[in-house]
Amino acid sequence: MASIANTANPSLQYLMVRGELAQQSFEQVEFTIELLTRLAKSIVAAVRPTFKRWAAAHRQAVQDRMFRELASTDHRLMAELYAIKDYAESRGTGYAY
Repeated sequence: MASIANTANPSLQYLMVRGELAQQSFEQVEFTIELLTRLAKSIVAAVRPTFKRWAAAHRQAVQDRMFRELASTDHRLMAELYAIKDYAESRGTGYAY
């Protein structure tokens, strides 16, 4: 079967070449998008555990700070914290509130 590109009409040949070039460009863009998507997914997969650990540590630090601020207003809680700290230091655990 004869292709349109082999016809003697140059305007049809021009359209055919433009269509092939557009298809190649589309395939290259599609490949690039797929490659970037895979790269982004692998980066997210690598960063997610680190971010979760950081978020948990940050949340704990905020809770500790809030507890310390609350304890500083109540002398009984402060005394208990100092007792816990002294006990931990005597055992060598190095716990600091």
